[in-house]
Amino acid sequence: MELKNIFKLTALSTALAATLGLAGCGGDININAGSDTVTPTTPTTPTTPTQTVQEKSYSGFATKSTTMTAVDGKDVWVLQGTLAPSTAASTITTGGQDGAKIVLGNDVVWQLDGAVIAGGDNANAVELSILPGTKILGGSDSYLVVSRGSKIMADGTATAPIVFTSVETALGQEGKAGQWGGLVLLGNAPVNTCPDLTNCSASFEVGNHSYGGNDTQDNSGSIKYVRVEFGGFKINDTQEMNGISFAGVGAGTEIDHVQVHLNNDDGFEFWGGNVSVSNIVLTENFDDSLDWTNGWQGSAQHVYIRQADNGSNRGIEADSNSDASAVPMSKPVLANFTIQVANGTNSGGDDAEGILFRKGTGVNTYNILVKGDVDSGECVEVNDDNTVNNANTAELTMQNSLIDCVEPFKNAKPDAAEGRTLALDVAAWYQGQEANLVAAADLTGYMPNSSSVALTGGKADLANLDDRLVDASYIGAFDGTNDWTTGWTTAIHDDVDPVATELPVLTSCPVGTTASAATDGLYKDSSVTLICTLEGNVLSNTTLLAGQNVMYKIDGGAVLVGADKTTSATLAIQAGTKLFATSNSYIAVSRGSKIMAQGSAEHPIVMTSEEDIITGAEGERGQWGGLVILGNGLTNTCSDHNACSASFEVGDFPYGGNNNADNSGQISYVVIKYAGFKVNDTQEMNGISFAAVGSGTQVDHIQIHANGDDGVEFWGGAVNLKYVYLTDNFDDSLDWTNGWTGKAQFVYITHEDGNANRGIEGDSHKGATDTPVSAPMLANFTILPGTDTANGSGDKGEGILLRVATAGELYNVLVQGRKGSTADTESGECLELDGSYAGLVDNVDNNTLTLSHSIIDCNEPFKYSSDNAATADAVNVETWFLGQEGNSTAAVTLTDGMPAATDTTLLGKGKDLSTDDSFFESTHFIGAFDGQNDWRQGWAYFPQ
Repeated sequence: MELKNIFKLTALSTALAATLGLAGCGGDININAGSDTVTPTTPTTPTTPTQTVQEKSYSGFATKSTTMTAVDGKDVWVLQGTLAPSTAASTITTGGQDGAKIVLGNDVVWQLDGAVIAGGDNANAVELSILPGTKILGGSDSYLVVSRGSKIMADGTATAPIVFTSVETALGQEGKAGQWGGLVLLGNAPVNTCPDLTNCSASFEVGNHSYGGNDTQDNSGSIKYVRVEFGGFKINDTQEMNGISFAGVGAGTEIDHVQVHLNNDDGFEFWGGNVSVSNIVLTENFDDSLDWTNGWQGSAQHVYIRQADNGSNRGIEADSNSDASAVPMSKPVLANFTIQVANGTNSGGDDAEGILFRKGTGVNTYNILVKGDVDSGECVEVNDDNTVNNANTAELTMQNSLIDCVEPFKNAKPDAAEGRTLALDVAAWYQGQEANLVAAADLTGYMPNSSSVALTGGKADLANLDDRLVDASYIGAFDGTNDWTTGWTTAIHDDVDPVATELPVLTSCPVGTTASAATDGLYKDSSVTLICTLEGNVLSNTTLLAGQNVMYKIDGGAVLVGADKTTSATLAIQAGTKLFATSNSYIAVSRGSKIMAQGSAEHPIVMTSEEDIITGAEGERGQWGGLVILGNGLTNTCSDHNACSASFEVGDFPYGGNNNADNSGQISYVVIKYAGFKVNDTQEMNGISFAAVGSGTQVDHIQIHANGDDGVEFWGGAVNLKYVYLTDNFDDSLDWTNGWTGKAQFVYITHEDGNANRGIEGDSHKGATDTPVSAPMLANFTILPGTDTANGSGDKGEGILLRVATAGELYNVLVQGRKGSTADTESGECLELDGSYAGLVDNVDNNTLTLSHSIIDCNEPFKYSSDNAATADAVNVETWFLGQEGNSTAAVTLTDGMPAATDTTLLGKGKDLSTDDSFFESTHFIGAFDGQNDWRQGWAYFPQ
């Protein structure tokens, strides 16, 4: 399995706050740097500090967060350590504590810090009650444990489910598997790893919590209408967190209407016990959706399992014990499952499969529907001698079930190396039992159609067979009419995107900034009342919080994040944050530090000049600096990459190293306007400068508008970009040199006539032995160069210039120049190769510089130049271009860069790179747009 994260489970809230609370973006979050204490009126008559209702209710067992004080408009309270009974008076209002009862109210949002443990092991028991509609957040090392003898009473409703999710989602970031732990229920029921059940303390695989006993009816509480999402952190190959872990949990526990979504290990896992579950949804979990071992004898009915293509292993993995004499033997009862088996193999190398029965498990199953896909693995497998014996003696049965799979069965076979001697024809075993079918399931989604055999083929009278079941005489989890998943689940009903959340009103500036009141009438946006200034060296994690009334001022020259490879810091910028900079100011991120600028389509981050936001002034090129990202990647200016400290052209900041996978953070949905001040003729600022930035950095949905020098420039490194809009930049829109080997897809470049040079300028190195050679991989560019009129530096509007020995692969590129008849109305050359350095000619000759599936639509399409007599006529650019696959000089028609949906010149003519490299999205068109979807909408600035 893929190792996602390695965490120390003893980490405390300070670490969580520093890494996630301060590094996240998005969400309705406010940091209050002040105090609620009333100042005494005189030294001799102090005023008693007042407490809010929530402080009175929760202060006895929780602390109010100092880093995330509002999520979804609610205060955040932190749970940490062991929750124990209290002898104090009851504090329960909406929530609170009364003796051994602790109530988590839905009037706040709760955050787990590390392992939060309800009660002691069969001592100091508590009942942890969670009200409907409550949200609980988990950080990277966090999980919730309910100890033996204690209870959880998490009873949501269909309209107000209880949601356990990650801190990242609350901060407006994407929810991903493994962002926190999960739930662990520890009970006193039997488990077959204990030879003496009256003295049993099995050790749970994470945290060494004890479970097991001899009480089959043990009661760990109730979990109803609950979602658990994005959990499952992994410590090592044997210690992993499941969405919900049931360890020795007894039959007195009630579990129904529960979803586990996108967990990094199993969805549900049972270690022994007798707990029964019903109406369960397990979606896109990485390993097994439902897993049992060590003697589980409960039941499960109405269970929907959906796997993720190339992201899941088994729907069910069923074990008992390698020792056939270990008791109790696992033997649950299952009924009415729908398992949708995915295609492919997850990143751990495990195939997507249906059901595996092994290690001596027994089971009685009824009304099971397993549907595979074209590239699914086997849908039913029986493995090992003890399990074969159970299949032959009716300890392991399947009845009234339906298998619809390309590879329906996998047999048990003797294997001396594995100690197996028995065989089983699984198809014969399955088809020899009552009313089993191998046929088409006839589903729409997961719901059987009216013509499906699943609706009439189920086992009737289930309640008479086992009183834990309800009658449901159909195969699968659904009867074709009633969908019990609606209203409380996620990611299975084409969830409508929520309306953009209104940004909060901030009352104070975040830690690390200096507050000042906005001068009335000074700013174009009259809603701005608070200015938060960031300047100097940022040496601790700092978050710029978004607010509808706040702007951030970048002042005093370079704002430097971290200290080069010695002090790491993260500058986090929330979605919707607005920043402006003074004339000599810019942001630089040191090697080893990060910027986490995580905007969204609804709330982009905007960085601009002071003039752009002041009443009576206008934004223009060069009014401030821009962003400088300094990484540890490879740059060919360093002969020794292990001891590299190249000097950035403004500020002399060091960059470069030997790690092209280096991570400098994330820049998403960010608009940068009017940057690029000029120090002198050789020292200029770009919109974003990527100096040896590694591929671990995420860059997408960015716009650089009206920069005084280049839009984006790369000095080595391997950072990748996607969805890039470069408008009206003065020099080159996209410029690389010194060994950049990254990738870019979906780039749209426009020029302002008379104020631009090249759409692309690509260089590598002057020294024949300098490595690495620049060799980016680019796809789906649309470049509209300006006219052949000199800008203030004497440069004219052109398309692409490849020179100074660069290599590279370019695909699906469209260059459409101005089409007038004079220099003032037509573009300069649209594709130029400069062979002054022989390395470029070599790259052309050996096919390491290529351009295919592209169109040049210009009055002056091609040019070759060289001031080197030895390479003066070495390349005919037109012949080189037209000799490659899919290239032409056809005329095209665009509207604001977009082809018509009926276009046949661009659409359907591109190369699909997704099959060769997973970075690239699947495309079949030339240019940045597919004729239907404009990826700029909602976040980009459109020049007038």
